[in-house]
Amino acid sequence: MRRILLDTDIGSDVDDALALGLVLACPDELDLVALTTVARDTDLRARLAARMLALGERDDVDVCVGEREALLRPERFGWFRHEEAMLGDGPEGQISAEPAPERIVRAAREVDGLEIVMIGPMTNLARALALDPDLPGRVGGVTIMGGHIREVKIGDTVCSPGIDYNLCSDPEASVTVLCAGFRTTLVSADVTLQTWLHEADLARLDAGGPLARSIADQVRIWAPTQRQLFTGLGGTLAEDNVAFLHDPLTVWALVDDSALTFEDLRIVTTQERGVLRTLEVDPALGIGAEMRVATRVDSRAAEAAILDRLLRL
Repeated sequence: MRRILLDTDIGSDVDDALALGLVLACPDELDLVALTTVARDTDLRARLAARMLALGERDDVDVCVGEREALLRPERFGWFRHEEAMLGDGPEGQISAEPAPERIVRAAREVDGLEIVMIGPMTNLARALALDPDLPGRVGGVTIMGGHIREVKIGDTVCSPGIDYNLCSDPEASVTVLCAGFRTTLVSADVTLQTWLHEADLARLDAGGPLARSIADQVRIWAPTQRQLFTGLGGTLAEDNVAFLHDPLTVWALVDDSALTFEDLRIVTTQERGVLRTLEVDPALGIGAEMRVATRVDSRAAEAAILDRLLRL
C-alpha cells in the first residue's frame, strides 16, 4: 500500500479524471490521503474532484484548493471553456478550507513515506517548498507526469521542446521542484504520447458504475478538443484516439511498472529562451540531479492494464 497525495489540474484534459478514477480503482495498492488542485479556476477543479470522489464513495479524502496562477508569469495556464461541463451530474463533495500548499506540508509531516503524485503544473509543490524547505527529506518520493527527454512524437511528427505542458506552463516552479532534492520519478511525454484510450473503450466504461460512466462522459467532452489541439500542432492522431493516457500512465507506474522501461538518468533542469528543458547529461560531468525516468513503454500492455482497472469502477 502506497500512501499518496495527488496534485492535479483536473477538468481540462480528461487524463486527470482518468488518473483519479484509476487511483480509486486500486484500493489495495494506493491509499489517497489528500487531493490538491492547481491552475486557473481551482475552486471548480476542486468541485469536480470532490464530486468524483463522492461517486467513488471516497468523500473522506481531503480536497484542497490550490494556486490559480504560475509563480512569476500570470495567465500561463490553459483553459478550454469546457471545464464546467465536466462536472456533469452527481453529489456535491466536501472541499477543505485548508490551502493546497499547507495541506502538502501537513501531509508530509503526518504520513510516513508519503508519495506526492504531480499530474499538473508544479506550482503548489513549489509553494509548499517555500513553507517547508525540508520537504524533500520528509516524503518517500515525487512522481511527476512530465519531462521531454529524448524524442517526443505525435504520430509521425517529432515535437519540439515545450510540448510538456505540466512542466513548461510554470517553468520557475518546475525548476524549484526538480532541483529541490526530491527522490524524483518522471513519466515523460516521450512515453505518454504513445498511449491512449480507444473509442471502443468508452462503451465498456458506459457499462460500469456511476464513476466509470462519469469518466466516459468527460472523455467525450474532451475528445474533439484534443483532436483539434494536437492536429493543430502538426501531429497525426489515430482515428480511435479519444484521450491520451498521460496521467493514468503516471499513476499506473506506482501500481505496476512492468509495461515501462525506467532508467536512472542525470537531468539538468533549465530554461532555454523561456522554455523549460529537462536535459539528459553524462553523469561524469557531475552536474544535474539523478532521476528515475520512463524512456520506453509497451503501449498496448499499458493501455490494457489501465482499462482493466478502470472497468472495476
